[in-house]
Amino acid sequence: MAILKEGGNIFKEPETGKPLTQRIARDSVDPTIGWVEKLTGLSLKDMKLGSTGIRSSSGDIDIAVDQSKNDKEEVFQKLKAWAEKTHPNDNPRQWVAKSGTNVHLRTPINGNPANGFVQTDLMFGDPKFMQFALRGAADSEFKGQHRMIMIASIAKAQGYKWSPTNGLVDRITNEPVTKDPGEVAKTLLGDGATADDMRSVETINAKIKTDPNYENLVKDAKDYFE
Repeated sequence: MAILKEGGNIFKEPETGKPLTQRIARDSVDPTIGWVEKLTGLSLKDMKLGSTGIRSSSGDIDIAVDQSKNDKEEVFQKLKAWAEKTHPNDNPRQWVAKSGTNVHLRTPINGNPANGFVQTDLMFGDPKFMQFALRGAADSEFKGQHRMIMIASIAKAQGYKWSPTNGLVDRITNEPVTKDPGEVAKTLLGDGATADDMRSVETINAKIKTDPNYENLVKDAKDYFE
């Protein structure tokens, strides 16, 4: 199971390994994303993922980018060209990198280097599904990765696998079952469940706590949380 990792540490000083980025306060998130929008030409403020812009601070800025409309390599090359032009004495890898479906950018907070830098992760995929799969909740004491573990535990107990990329998958055949948030909720939590019932560990738990199979559904999650 893939889990959304909170906290950016892609960019480090070559000599010491010290992170070149820091946490960002909630009030600085949108202005900083605005700077990235101007640089990339992408519309990003409504594409935030996980706890970005929800909690009082975030370890990095996670943003969904529609891969059906934007090419990851083209975006990476555009940012690399910016790094080479703006910071000609640095290795571009100190400013932009890519891994898996992501492009990472060392971003000046509020667009001003004097404020320090935060890691921005442009995550290419299906934005609608990603905003459901990688959702954060302001009223939850748990992080997004804990919610993912809870969903995966419930899925496993019912013969499925959960992936933030592929959605619900048959555990034996690996055939996709559904990526539709409403259908995922009904399949895992029962008829009448909605995507909103899956917004946090607490709401998921409330929905299934009277299920006769409850202990089996949450077994893996309990083991991990302990």
